[in-house]
Amino acid sequence: MMKQAHANIVNALPGSQEASDHPLALIPYFRRWQPGILRDLAYTFILGLGFALFFFALYAYNLSRDQLMAQLWNNFVIAMSISYSIHILFAISSFLLGPGLEKIRGWKWAAYYLIVPGCGVFAGYFLAVILINPAALHLHFFQPGVIFNFAIVSVLVSCVLLFAYLIRERELQDKEKIATEQQRALESERRALEAQLRMLQAQIEPHFLYNTLANAVGLIQPDPARARLLLERLIDYLRATLSASRDSDTLLQGEIDTISAYLELMKLRMGERLRYRMELSDQATNLTIPPMLLQPIVENAISHGLEPKIEGGEILLKAYVEMDHLHVVISDTGVGFQTITSSKPGGGVGLSNLRERIAALYGKQGSLNIMENAAGGVSVSLHLPLPSATINKS
Repeated sequence: MMKQAHANIVNALPGSQEASDHPLALIPYFRRWQPGILRDLAYTFILGLGFALFFFALYAYNLSRDQLMAQLWNNFVIAMSISYSIHILFAISSFLLGPGLEKIRGWKWAAYYLIVPGCGVFAGYFLAVILINPAALHLHFFQPGVIFNFAIVSVLVSCVLLFAYLIRERELQDKEKIATEQQRALESERRALEAQLRMLQAQIEPHFLYNTLANAVGLIQPDPARARLLLERLIDYLRATLSASRDSDTLLQGEIDTISAYLELMKLRMGERLRYRMELSDQATNLTIPPMLLQPIVENAISHGLEPKIEGGEILLKAYVEMDHLHVVISDTGVGFQTITSSKPGGGVGLSNLRERIAALYGKQGSLNIMENAAGGVSVSLHLPLPSATINKS
């Protein structure tokens, strides 16, 4: 209970993350330090010292040399007492009002920043007189002239602080508006990107679909059982693909199931010319990734790597976690770079689009690398930052 109360008081102090910042923070130089109780106490000392020197300068010209130090000390005590009284009153009022303080607007907001500093001036001066000369309290505090003078000082200090906080409030509102507009722009870009990705995810290459259906039709008479199996595999693949296109994230295991359905379908078409293996760690399969992220790589490996090769080849998919990244490597023993591109060994249009998608989703934390294997074929490596949370399989 005491710890919670202490935390609430700290949050209520001027300059905390949940309250208005310290007046000195209006000066860019003083913004280099993070808000906190020690920083704000030091800032209040600097502010009080400034007031002390200001008032000392007003009276010093009319004083003899032997009176200067006494006057400087008196001004210092009074300025510090007033400054820290205002500081403490803001902390106490913020603590008592709590979250309701953030909802104060209009004349109530102005009254708050006028009344609190005004009370702080009188409380600080009363404390300063006690510290300097308690016996003279009735002489220096309760006289009408003194009260009138400090009432004027109170109003001036209150207006200065009100003006400072008003500037700070407007600055924060402007920053908030800019941040809101930037957030809206980013949200619009994200939605546009998601719409584009969903459209791309839902698309199935017409040639692949036509060829598969044509193969099924061609097998109906000579091998109806194989034709039926081909259609069943196509249905499995379509179901997995269309289901994935509706999700923003999926388990890696779900992506592997989709790829397996695709490879089984292609295996019926290519026969023994297509072989594949999966080497997956348990930790990796339980991680979430964007759907249809690996599918283009496998399709590219078959269409550009294995199909052009008379004897076909093998696809190996590895997935493991290392450090703070998920690593997925898809290798094939196909013909290599000679059919991927004619100009640059960075992958075809599909892999270029995939690289752009990874950059949009992960920025510099994600990467896609393509290299030719020494024994032939191509390896595509994906390095993705680990998601903030994983989904456990039920």
